[in-house]
Amino acid sequence: MKKLFLIHILLLCVSSDIYAQPDKIYYNLNWDVADSNDYEYYIELTKSDKNEYKSFYKTGETRSLFYCTEFNYEAIAKSKFISIYNEFSKNGNITCEGNFDNGKKDGLWIYYDDDKMIKSLYHYEKDSLNGKSIIYYKNGNVSSEGDYLNGKKNGVWIYNKENKERNYEETYVNGKENGSYISYFDNKKIYEKGILVDGWKNGNWLTNYQDGSIKSIVKFTNGAREPICHVCNEYKKCKAVISNYFIKSEIQSDWSASDDSYFKEIKEGIEVAFSKEKNNKNFNINLNVSWKNYDDISLEVTFKNTDNTKMKYGISWNENQIENTSNRFLISNEGTYSIENLEDNLYLSSKFEKTTSINTEVGGENVLKITKKEDAIYYSINGVLVENQKLKEWEGSAFKILILNEEKVDSPSIIVKSFVFKDTETYESVENGLETGKFNWNGSGTGFYVNNEGFIATNYHVIQDASEIWVLCKQNGIKKKFKATVFQTDKTNDLAIIKITDSTFVPLPILPYQLASETITVGNEVFSLGYPLADVMGETVKFTDGKISSLTGINEDVTKYQVTTPIQSGNSGGPLFDDLGNVVGIIVSRLNKEKYDSENVNYAIKSVLLKNIVDLVPVTTQKGKRKKTSSLSQVDKIKVFSDYVVMIQTF
Repeated sequence: MKKLFLIHILLLCVSSDIYAQPDKIYYNLNWDVADSNDYEYYIELTKSDKNEYKSFYKTGETRSLFYCTEFNYEAIAKSKFISIYNEFSKNGNITCEGNFDNGKKDGLWIYYDDDKMIKSLYHYEKDSLNGKSIIYYKNGNVSSEGDYLNGKKNGVWIYNKENKERNYEETYVNGKENGSYISYFDNKKIYEKGILVDGWKNGNWLTNYQDGSIKSIVKFTNGAREPICHVCNEYKKCKAVISNYFIKSEIQSDWSASDDSYFKEIKEGIEVAFSKEKNNKNFNINLNVSWKNYDDISLEVTFKNTDNTKMKYGISWNENQIENTSNRFLISNEGTYSIENLEDNLYLSSKFEKTTSINTEVGGENVLKITKKEDAIYYSINGVLVENQKLKEWEGSAFKILILNEEKVDSPSIIVKSFVFKDTETYESVENGLETGKFNWNGSGTGFYVNNEGFIATNYHVIQDASEIWVLCKQNGIKKKFKATVFQTDKTNDLAIIKITDSTFVPLPILPYQLASETITVGNEVFSLGYPLADVMGETVKFTDGKISSLTGINEDVTKYQVTTPIQSGNSGGPLFDDLGNVVGIIVSRLNKEKYDSENVNYAIKSVLLKNIVDLVPVTTQKGKRKKTSSLSQVDKIKVFSDYVVMIQTF
């Protein structure tokens, strides 16, 4: 028996010098050793100086041609393959070709379909996918392409439709989706765009209509949708929408009640139950929602019955506790609704009606909604309009969800499931990327580019304590809005450099100005560009001019110029140009005219101090000559420089 075993081993040893008669080893579809009566492939073992092997289909056609120095017939994948490797279909067409080096795949591997068309290309290094990979449709068009690194997808992968049009693209890092994701319509317009972190949606995700106009902006955190989003219809009418299922967040404050023992958080929302014994009277949720009192808004709340409760529940809005003013819209499971209007502690009107619109069944849900359009208020229950009113004005901005137990009796519970708040906003604010839930900026200032790749100089006090920074600027004559982050600060001298981080920002041409490296003299004419009082004067750049009136600031501060160039709030961070078009300073402050009985006393930080922080900015990669502007008229200088001066908004 031992002799037979040794003979069999010798037959399989490629490096053996003993001549062997042809022998066959049989395999199933998975290339496991099989019985000669039940197999799909077989390999003939023969003496070969080239270490050449062939496998065959059951019907005798060549299946593969390969070379190896150590052939493991029981586990072919563990054999030590060398040189070229080819696979064939039954009709003799090649289906795979590649190369092995010391038992490992190496270099380009090509796979074909039955029609001799390339199906896919892969690059290997030591058996690991590394480099470009391409997969093709049957018509020869590219289906997907991208790079592997150490066997894992890496970088941008592009996926196409069969007609060559781009389907979507996503970014990988070490095999995980990390980075930009973009999908497209057939007309090449972007359908959806956002960022993936470890495969989860994060940050703002944009969806568009086929014409490229915005459909919605939704914010995600680790795949979970945030309560606030922007929604626009095809006619560019937009709403800021707050949807909440009472996961605790900044959208509503703590749920308030005289005794927290009668409400609890459950999967469906907030369950509220009262007790006569505890003399509980009411429960409310304060909603912290941003809105403008001149906007059209709506608020809808969904309630679910757990039993036939006697409690009243609904919405309170236009609340002003100082004036004791409010409006209420309440229903009960006895099939009634009431509308109460209280102003300065006086009931101006009250309505109590029966309606069949209320769902009184156990487990039934009721959706209450109020909608404001201009000076009219509309009330609906489960989509049925039950009342409308005219209101003179809105005196309060507080919204509440109410559950009342005015009869002070034991009562089954009721569940507050969700609310949806909608506020109108302009399409332009959505289009320019205004962050969800933010309808007005907290502060604004001016800045200017210090290189063409999105680095901007401003005052430190402009961006101090900002949780978000946005840059409003022009690109190719079109007003754009980009997100920015702080790159470098000099708090002592009130200077900062911010950097645009938005991937859609396009680098500018070479800057048409430079920072002056020397102090200029008293009497020199100067001018400034900036965005003063933007909330009143608008979001277009403003020009002011004057002269250098002193080489020092307050208390003989040598870091500043005193200038007669008029400035207002919002000018801070703007450039101060001399008549040659050099930046000689950065606008910083003005003297309080009420306190010091002064007129037009303003200050700018000298450019030599700004230069210290600008030197930390990476050198621009764009090469070329700076456009000469010294000979231009002041009007023409303003035209050229304006595109390089930006408005900074902070939140």
